[in-house]
Amino acid sequence: MDNLAFAKIPYGMFIVTSSFNDKIGGQISNTVFQVTSIPATITISISKQNNTHFLLENSKKAVISCLTEDATFEFIGKFGFRSSRDFDKFSEVNVIKNVNKIPIVTTFANAYFETDIISSLDINTHTLFLCKVNNSVVLNDNQTMTYDYYHKVKKGFTPKNAPTYISK
Repeated sequence: MDNLAFAKIPYGMFIVTSSFNDKIGGQISNTVFQVTSIPATITISISKQNNTHFLLENSKKAVISCLTEDATFEFIGKFGFRSSRDFDKFSEVNVIKNVNKIPIVTTFANAYFETDIISSLDINTHTLFLCKVNNSVVLNDNQTMTYDYYHKVKKGFTPKNAPTYISK
């Protein structure tokens, strides 16, 4: 099997956030996609090892912010290479909190989706969360960052917990 073929599947770059019992967290995700339009449904894949997974599983709520191409590598790293268990990812980041106290990241974002998790599927190392969209907002017309852009232009890499990680 040629694992390089998987790099040909297009992905976007997103920040997935949640909160539970006054704890907040968020992470970079490149595995977010729309499943249906009526009802508006999105799915996300999250590593079971990540703190965000715990928050999503317990709160049954997620917010997804779409990142733009002008997001810096440092900003992406803040949400992608550290754990919210021991680091405040939201310091010096523009956020608004929704009625569920979930931070909505607006820094380097062009849109966001507020969702309720309606189902989940255990897929070994990750969980696939099926999310009903309750609200969506366009923040600006800046270009959405793709995972390909992240790799080629930002020179980013894929962390081991990412669903798209391929061992060398």
